[in-house]
Amino acid sequence: MARRGARLGLGVACGALTLVVVAAGTFAVWYRETYSEWPVLGLPDRVHWCGRDYQIDGPAQTWRQVTAQTPTPIHRVGQYPPGGWWRQELLAVTPGVVLHGPGEPCAAVVYLSTGSATYQSYSLEGGP
Repeated sequence: MARRGARLGLGVACGALTLVVVAAGTFAVWYRETYSEWPVLGLPDRVHWCGRDYQIDGPAQTWRQVTAQTPTPIHRVGQYPPGGWWRQELLAVTPGVVLHGPGEPCAAVVYLSTGSATYQSYSLEGGP
């Protein structure tokens, strides 16, 4: 009788573990499709901001290199991805800190903080 209880407990534990693994896998695939990166790992291939998609553009740069490329101020516009504890600061070349709505212009380039002193640039995909 004790063996039957142990087997039942083992079966329940295996079923629960399988459910957790399937749920984690489903979340990881959804996250990858939504944010173009695996959760917590690496940089995204694409960034979505202002209703537009931006693709990775060149190697990471220092703040001095980033600011030397544009006479227009670069502002913090949010964090990417919007959820999770691993968010990174998102910056854009904008005339001011502006919340963008439908029909408003978007920056041609955005920057994602990749470390304490480096930033990855992303350029706007497609046309205006």
